[in-house]
Amino acid sequence: MKKSFTLIELIFVIVIIGLLASFAVPKFMQTKASASSASAKSVVSSVRTAIETKHGEWMINDDLNQSYGYTPQGYPKKLDDASVNTAGQDLFGGFTAKKGKLQILKNPIKSCLDNDCWYKYKADNTDKNISYYAYKFTEEDNITLDYNGSNGKFECNNDGSISKNDCESIID
Repeated sequence: MKKSFTLIELIFVIVIIGLLASFAVPKFMQTKASASSASAKSVVSSVRTAIETKHGEWMINDDLNQSYGYTPQGYPKKLDDASVNTAGQDLFGGFTAKKGKLQILKNPIKSCLDNDCWYKYKADNTDKNISYYAYKFTEEDNITLDYNGSNGKFECNNDGSISKNDCESIID
């Protein structure tokens, strides 16, 4: 007699595997989303720390000359010279001011237009010292943040698809 599985046994195994997968896949997707959110939050935290460091240097040096790349409040006017919607640009790495390069992060982040990436979504508003950034979680989900050089803070922008509360949890 040949030993093999019956059709009912195979169907039973397939149903069990399907049930297990139905529990595991959503949990996996939630874990991936949490990791992306933590990554974005880590970058924002690092950049905020660097901005505060630059502000502290400005205060210690009493450097009121704005040609060095600072606003009258002592924060960097902008965070980089990156191009809009372009991959491979150095984000948060600093920019060229009249008196040389004002470096923000020692190791800038490379922009990309794939998932789990930062990029500049709009040209800087140099009159108001505002820079515009986006983090793309997936094709449909992203956050948009505005850096305000007048107060050195990131603000959530409603252009992104992620809720304002989720966006604010990343910049807090």
